[in-house]
Amino acid sequence: MKIRHLRIFKMVCEEESITKAAEKLFMTQPAVSSAINELETYLGVCLFDRISRRIYLNETGRLFLTKVIKLLDLYDDLEQNVKGLEDNATIKVGSSITIANFILPKAIVEFEKNYNNTPIKVMVGNAGKIEKMLYNNEIDLGLIEGVIHNEELIKIPFSSYKLAIICSPKHKLAVDEPVDIRELIKERLLLREKGSAIRDVFDSALLLHNLRANPEWTSINSQALINAIKQNLGISVLPKILIEQEIENGEIFEIKINDFQLVNVNHIVFHKNKFQTKSFKTLIEIIKNSVNTN
Repeated sequence: MKIRHLRIFKMVCEEESITKAAEKLFMTQPAVSSAINELETYLGVCLFDRISRRIYLNETGRLFLTKVIKLLDLYDDLEQNVKGLEDNATIKVGSSITIANFILPKAIVEFEKNYNNTPIKVMVGNAGKIEKMLYNNEIDLGLIEGVIHNEELIKIPFSSYKLAIICSPKHKLAVDEPVDIRELIKERLLLREKGSAIRDVFDSALLLHNLRANPEWTSINSQALINAIKQNLGISVLPKILIEQEIENGEIFEIKINDFQLVNVNHIVFHKNKFQTKSFKTLIEIIKNSVNTN
């Protein structure tokens, strides 16, 4: 049984004639008769009484017609409005913490001006977790800082920011002259967790100098590290945009390091096989165009 059979059946019922139904459907009379026979054979019931070369809808046919009308109305509504379903489909976004703080909120506000019926669900976590969720199709779009390891994922760089090595103004390394990186890593280090983009960039830069960090503090919360720095508990590495005000106010000191630059690149990431709706593409363009490189 196909939708075609149901449409032909409905038209025959409305016209009370196979000949008239064939004319309305631009079909031949034998084709309409054949379709009705196929439908009755499939259902295993007679829908019409055939008396004196005419057909009459029987009681079984009347009950069936009631259901057919409802089904065809629903089918037509689905067919006509399927494009609108895309606009109502939730976009699940996974974002690294810094991007979620400084970029994503403004992008969502701009997106909702044109797609106010499209829900956006946001999950904030470290880069490693977001990458894994993208690969497992748990989220649609990722905003990730740093290196993307999975080759199944498409990555689009869209901005960057500097990382600052920081300490309390009372720390012994709070000096105007640049410090050697070997001297710095001997100090108490308060770092983000492994798997975070910030930690990955710092560890990679250390490897270029054949060095490795051995932090005394590890935290998924940047604010906890900032508070510890203010209490002169050690040295940390965090996005400069996160602590610019404290540096300017003299609450935190940025240590200058010889031959040691830390920059994190932000990427828009999605699986290469991900179907991209119009709203999905629009969100990507808004994120790309609504930020300035830091």
